[in-house]
Amino acid sequence: MTSYIFGDRANMHDVVRHQRDLLDRTVAEIPENAMATQSTDSLVALVVEKLGVDVPVLKREGIFQLPAEEIDIDVSHDQNRAIIPGRGPAYVKGTEIKIGIPFSGDPQLLRFGTAPSGFGSSAVPGYVVDDYIVLAHQAEHPDEAKIKADFDGRMTQIEDTLRMARGNASEWNQQLPILAKTKIEARQKKLQSARGVSLGYPLITPKATPPDPVRQSRPPVPTATKRKPCDLFLSHASEDKESIARPLYEALTAAGYSVWFDEATLKMGDSLRQKIDEGLARSRYGIVILSPRFFAKRWPQRELDGLVAKETATGEKAILPIWHELNHQQVAEISPTLADRVAGNSSDGIAALVRGIKDVLG
Repeated sequence: MTSYIFGDRANMHDVVRHQRDLLDRTVAEIPENAMATQSTDSLVALVVEKLGVDVPVLKREGIFQLPAEEIDIDVSHDQNRAIIPGRGPAYVKGTEIKIGIPFSGDPQLLRFGTAPSGFGSSAVPGYVVDDYIVLAHQAEHPDEAKIKADFDGRMTQIEDTLRMARGNASEWNQQLPILAKTKIEARQKKLQSARGVSLGYPLITPKATPPDPVRQSRPPVPTATKRKPCDLFLSHASEDKESIARPLYEALTAAGYSVWFDEATLKMGDSLRQKIDEGLARSRYGIVILSPRFFAKRWPQRELDGLVAKETATGEKAILPIWHELNHQQVAEISPTLADRVAGNSSDGIAALVRGIKDVLG
């Protein structure tokens, strides 16, 4: 299945409209104490930071090539081949060439193009990994000139779409400080007016009231700073999501375990590094799906580094490795320390992996 940049049905107009709709709620959620003690400008800056739209910018000077992979290519629709129509797919061995294109800005905005219908003129074959875009080219006999022309064409499409999106975003970013200041000042004025209401009685600070026995019997509501512990942190390369990571996540949650899984946890605007650090800190164990794609990427290996650091600090096992499309010799060549651990194998099936994880968790 092909992945697309700008493939979401929503578009940049919808993103800006969504941010505009959030403005009243964002101002209303500023704590009353902050409204009274912080300057208007500092409060405006907080709102702008939260609701501003940071359209990505490609960094072509930092483009890098990822390891080539052998793949199966369906040539059943190739009219130059003697293939009987309707017989189903016909595969030949080919090569997939990939490049990574670093970018700055909000990675979530690469989901939204400018075409109202989603998979319209905006959609470009590719996908996002951490802070770079991956473009892939598949061919039975790779031709360097054709591959470079294909990648250059797609990068130009992406930049053209981002340039158009930047127009909507720039207009909103210019309006946002003015709108935020107007709404913040209106709320400050209302709060100040409310504090000035006097009925002629002496003003005193009320004593703390005794707890309501009915409310006291209810479980306390967790605050934003108190995070529930998590059973497992699922670390994987994005290319392995469909084949193993998501099925394993679904099986574990169905078995009653809480699992930190990127697409189920991350929301638009979240800090990837902050959320990963939070997930690692909260989780008892980290499931690490080791594959050729895993070892080719930076973020999954940073997650692994975090789990190793956790084991070192606590002296307790924290890493539950799973080999996916790798054997012991291949793992040993890359990481002898990981090869020395007892690991699950994706070839055993999801049910067997869940049973092995259950044995560890108890």
